[in-house]
Amino acid sequence: MRLKYELGTVACADMRTLTCHDHQEALQALRDILVLYVEMAGSYAGFGHAVDTGTFDPYQYLDAETEPSFESSFPVDIDVLRQGAVMAILCRLYDIWCDVEDFNDASTSEIRAALAHGRFWRFPEVEQLLTEAFERNPSFDDPWLYEALQPIYRTYVADYFTTLGGKRA
Repeated sequence: MRLKYELGTVACADMRTLTCHDHQEALQALRDILVLYVEMAGSYAGFGHAVDTGTFDPYQYLDAETEPSFESSFPVDIDVLRQGAVMAILCRLYDIWCDVEDFNDASTSEIRAALAHGRFWRFPEVEQLLTEAFERNPSFDDPWLYEALQPIYRTYVADYFTTLGGKRA
């Protein structure tokens, strides 16, 4: 189920509820997220320019919910999907910072719409970072954004690999 609303000229998909019919799409999104995480960890140990975020739409998973049968039937972790969606959106923000150097640019409209509609509510540190980034509008010479993103990378990407490495059969 998907709901849509308008913010200015940007249509935003609202919270999505994943059902058993969404399994293949969610599995592909998870693959994209894992490739994203591997590139971030292996190539940059954090955020870098033009990281491959795959083909999935992160806004479809940002605040997604699941039907009870979804998680019990399929090995797709909804928390990883949500967190990966956040990381893909932040990679987009990082690319805008590198390429355009202006967060007032139209290319931030989807991120701004999601922020304005409270879709980052599960990630208060990300919500705070985005709010401050849009207020500050840092130039590329200002290291603030890169430094502010590092703790988020550690929390969601580095800690993901640490957790995986600590699991035993």
